[in-house]
Formats: sequence, C-alpha cells, structure tokens
Amino acid sequence: MIKKILIVLSAVLLILMVYLYTQGLFASIEVVEQPMSGYRVMGIEHRGPYEKIGDAFNRIHTIADDHHVPVRMIGVYFDNPNEVAEDSLRSLAGVIVSVEDSLRLAAIPELTSLIIPAGNAAVSNFETDDMVSMIIGAMKSYPKLTEYVAAKNKGQEVNFVYEVYGEGQTQYVMQFQE
Repeated sequence: MIKKILIVLSAVLLILMVYLYTQGLFASIEVVEQPMSGYRVMGIEHRGPYEKIGDAFNRIHTIADDHHVPVRMIGVYFDNPNEVAEDSLRSLAGVIVSVEDSLRLAAIPELTSLIIPAGNAAVSNFETDDMVSMIIGAMKSYPKLTEYVAAKNKGQEVNFVYEVYGEGQTQYVMQFQE
C-alpha cells in the first residue's frame, strides 16, 4: 500500500515538474536595454495588490471587444511594492489603442487614458501562453530587471513599469526617463 502511494506521489511530482518546466520555471532570464516605441493606453484603474488586477483586465477586455477595438493588453504598475502598502498599490489594466480607438473609448467614464512615451528600457522577454507562465515570468523577470537597473545606477530614472502581453510572449519592462 505504501509503495503504491509513493509511486503515485512520484508520478504526480514528475508531472508537476514537467508542467512547471514547460511554463518557464527553469528558464534563464536575459535583460536587455532597448528602445521602446511608446504606447497610447486606455484602461481600468486598480488599487490594491497587483496580483488582484485580474478583474480589471477582464473588464477592459470586454469593453474593447464590445467596441470592436483590437485587444493588445498592457499592465502598468505605478508603485514599488517594496515601498508602498499592498492595499495602496496603483496599477492600470489596459489595451494599447490607436488615436481613433482612444477617441471611440474616451466616452466611457470608467476608462483612464495614459500615454507612455517612447524611450529606452530594461526589458525581459518571457515566453508565456497562460496565466501560470505569466506569473512565473513576473516572478523571474522583476528581480533580474531590478538587479540590472541597480547595476546601471538607473533606479531613479525608472518612470514606467509595465507588461506588454503578446501572442506567446510577455515583455516585462522598466522604462527610463529621457
């Protein structure tokens, strides 16, 4: 009986490890400094723990779909969670929009408009295909981005922290002031 339990537990552990491997748990993170083109964003403001922003993302996705706006998601994080109380963290769940689409969405009172200017940034590109891989990507990317920024003495120059969600990849970005 104990032998069967150990075999089952070993199989479950092996399956879990293979799954986490496919989600990027063991992937190495490379941070590069590169120019970012800048973005026009329409989104839903969120206050509270960053990991609880999901409802805001679902809402902006629905609004974009309902108004026939292409859905290219972006999350913008305004506060350092090491310096701001969790319940006071500010973020924005948004979609990247054209000028025309921003004008179409401007009449919706719950939406906030944000312009992220073009500029150089520390970037980690991480393969993602679902929420688990995005969480793993964030957990692995932000410490590396923070190390990179500190090593370059650019901590005071970071003006935007955001994630651009693409097909099979998420960009984790710390953008510098120009």
